Amino acid sequence: MSEADDSGRALFSGVLAQCRSDGADLEFSINGKQVDPLSAEVWAVPWGEVSLALRRGMLAINTGDDAQDEALLFQWTARLAAAVLALLPLEPIEEPENPLGLPEGAVSRIEVNRYERDRRNRAAALAIHGLSCKACELDMSKRYGAAAAGFIEVHHTTPVSTVGAGYIINPRTDLLPLCPNCHGVAHRRTPPYSLEEIRLMLATQKAQTGVG
Repeated sequence: MSEADDSGRALFSGVLAQCRSDGADLEFSINGKQVDPLSAEVWAVPWGEVSLALRRGMLAINTGDDAQDEALLFQWTARLAAAVLALLPLEPIEEPENPLGLPEGAVSRIEVNRYERDRRNRAAALAIHGLSCKACELDMSKRYGAAAAGFIEVHHTTPVSTVGAGYIINPRTDLLPLCPNCHGVAHRRTPPYSLEEIRLMLATQKAQTGVG
């Protein structure tokens, strides 16, 4: 895990930085020595033994809303899991050698996979931002039930076509969860509409029609 690539290290630090920003206490030790998990010291020596503990104190649960309690517990559990996942070696996504003959849209999907490379980025983004759409606040599971639990798309705020292959994803600023509707609208223009622009569209439409 200590030999994770730059992308994995950035995701690890990004998730834990968000946890600390949200009031969590982090305890991290390498080979029996306590270190700050966000410091460069973390990567200075090989890890023979490692321990990571995340404590948030009293969460605002048991308020009578079981769904809300479950979502809050999931978010904090997912953050710890995403930090660990970021450092694990994952097999790269295999891409077709010849995209000719693939369905329309397949080439762009390959391009996205090339920059994401694995699912660590998605896991980190959802651990930080949660599962609700950042534009319309829709939680798919609340509309469709258990069948849609965890269903959300991840939007690149920086178009993948404008960054190089060595670009290190920052899950806090580069990736946002959007529902399929808002994600589709974002890409109705090149460059895509920003999160603020989509929110303005929704607010304007609601003010004019009362629908939203």
